[in-house]
Amino acid sequence: MPKTAPASRPATSARSSSARTGAVAASEKTAKKKPAARAARKPAAGKAAPAKTAKRGVAAKPLATGKRAAAKPAAKPPKPSARVDATVRERAGAQMKPAQIEDMFARLQALNPHPATELEYTTPFELLVAVALSAQATDVGVNKATRKLFPVANTPQALVDLGVDGLKPYIATIGLFNTKAQNVVALSQQLLDRHGGEVPRERAALEALPGVGRKTANVVLNTAFGEPTIAVDTHIFRVANRTGLAPGKDVLAVEHKLLKVVPDRYLQDAHHWLILHGRYVCKARKPDCPHCAIRDLCRFPDKTPGDPEPVSA
Repeated sequence: MPKTAPASRPATSARSSSARTGAVAASEKTAKKKPAARAARKPAAGKAAPAKTAKRGVAAKPLATGKRAAAKPAAKPPKPSARVDATVRERAGAQMKPAQIEDMFARLQALNPHPATELEYTTPFELLVAVALSAQATDVGVNKATRKLFPVANTPQALVDLGVDGLKPYIATIGLFNTKAQNVVALSQQLLDRHGGEVPRERAALEALPGVGRKTANVVLNTAFGEPTIAVDTHIFRVANRTGLAPGKDVLAVEHKLLKVVPDRYLQDAHHWLILHGRYVCKARKPDCPHCAIRDLCRFPDKTPGDPEPVSA
């Protein structure tokens, strides 16, 4: 009879098959669990993932979504006090009325019937040089320099002959003297080349000279040639805005407004009245309101308090 296989082999084969089947099942089960775990780690739709933090153990705040994600509007600036608001309104738009302007200049004229520049000069050319030197300097300082300069050189030809290096020692006490020396010699040469050594009476020709701007041209036209112009410097700009005579954001706006509001009969001397008033009464840091002749007409809200001292007999 043929021999039969031992009974133990089929059992072994069955166990191997069963083991393989179990491994496959376990693998499939693990594979099913991985996507589920990944899905669990992913944030749900519409929810933001928590932000990573630099340090462990610190819970990160979730990012805002939807309406919360929108930036908050900037906080409104605090409202100015009624005092400040009133001050701004007065300074910006409280212009004097024509009758008040007439009264203002009538008072200034009564105090000083014949106002004049404080720069010392004898000819239009000397005045031109003095005004050119006065930029960012005081009239007192310019006069000290020109008292030594003009006896030596007071004509275009004399200043050209003196030259830049020869001029500097005379004006070294004045601010920006290096640049001013170059401009004065250059404008002297241009006067010789284009105007026969004479100072022109036309604004365009004056402003074409080196170192001569609109303000310098206005001073020369008004003071040397009697033209009804107003050169707006820092003093006139301050007075025009403080008093409400001619409020403006810049010197050109103030100049144009002054030419419109100042009565014709006062226009020739208005420049000198206003500059002297700004220099000695309506001063920048502390205006001398107690001694101001136009205090009751002035619209400046921050007047210096006090009454004028009685004049002793």
